[in-house]
Amino acid sequence: MSIIKAVLGICETKPLSNSFWSVEGNKVRVKLNNMAEPLQKGKGVYLKGKGLAKPVLLLRTEDDVYLAFSNCCTHIGHRKLDPVPGEPKLRCCSVNHSTFDLQGKPIGGPAKRPLKRYAVERRDGDLVIAL
Repeated sequence: MSIIKAVLGICETKPLSNSFWSVEGNKVRVKLNNMAEPLQKGKGVYLKGKGLAKPVLLLRTEDDVYLAFSNCCTHIGHRKLDPVPGEPKLRCCSVNHSTFDLQGKPIGGPAKRPLKRYAVERRDGDLVIAL
């Protein structure tokens, strides 16, 4: 990541098109079967809008497990997160680069509070994230 992207808080993780997910009460349904390309292992996308109070980061681990977190670093609050390529952790896209393990626990940088992690369940070919 370049220093300019870090100063501006620009992440590598891209948004998931609104056509592939919906909000149903306090749950988000991600329509995996409708996606043109599956989410690659070790990669993530974020969901924003449609009435969500905060963006959600959706990650597919190298072990093929889907995880979801509030996509706001607990150090600054408005900076987003990226999966770290080849490592089981997340990193804030700010200059300070707070890092978190896949449980959401801070493991480096200035963040002291854990990330909010959401339960994810596979249901009928979709992912259901409980907010």
